[in-house]
Amino acid sequence: MLNFVYLFEQQLCHRKFTRMKISVFIISFIISISLSAQHDKVLEIRAYYKEVKSNIAINNPDSISYYYSDQIIRNRYDAQWRAIGIFHDTITYWYGDAMEAANMDGNTSQDSSWALKLVTISSQYSTMHQYREWLFLDGKLIFHFDKLDGSEYNPDSNWEYRYYFNDNKLIRFMSGGEIIGYDDDPASIILSGEEMKTMFRSIIRN
Repeated sequence: MLNFVYLFEQQLCHRKFTRMKISVFIISFIISISLSAQHDKVLEIRAYYKEVKSNIAINNPDSISYYYSDQIIRNRYDAQWRAIGIFHDTITYWYGDAMEAANMDGNTSQDSSWALKLVTISSQYSTMHQYREWLFLDGKLIFHFDKLDGSEYNPDSNWEYRYYFNDNKLIRFMSGGEIIGYDDDPASIILSGEEMKTMFRSIIRN
């Protein structure tokens, strides 16, 4: 009788262990598929980024322009800025045909900001320089780049961040060339993209 009970308990333990292994395998498999899908999406974003940058690079008065471009320059003549000293920034918008974008499939609200491809901001704050990019596809922010060259004596004033998004969800964050976890709420980055779109709409509004 004792042997029977012992064997029964052994079988129960074996079944529980087997179920646990299966569960761990399934979870690991799902995570693996998710990471693979995110990696593929990042590669897609990088390919699109290169395409946009390539089209921008060939824009010149003597060629057929792929994109329209508008600029906003703040403090153009570098007047002394209160509490900062040297300050100016240049915002550049690169975009396609707004009317065509407003009538694209899926653009149910006929939002002209779907024409927006890339926004760049180059800023000078005293001795510090910051450069940022917002990359858009079909009206959604898919990539944000933020680089600050600050003081050589203060490491915290120097950074280079890359944010990759899919459907307004952060799928990868990089500091320099390293993929790391992102502990903060990326909502502020998404919001900054929406602000770029709002400014763009005000520029192209007839």
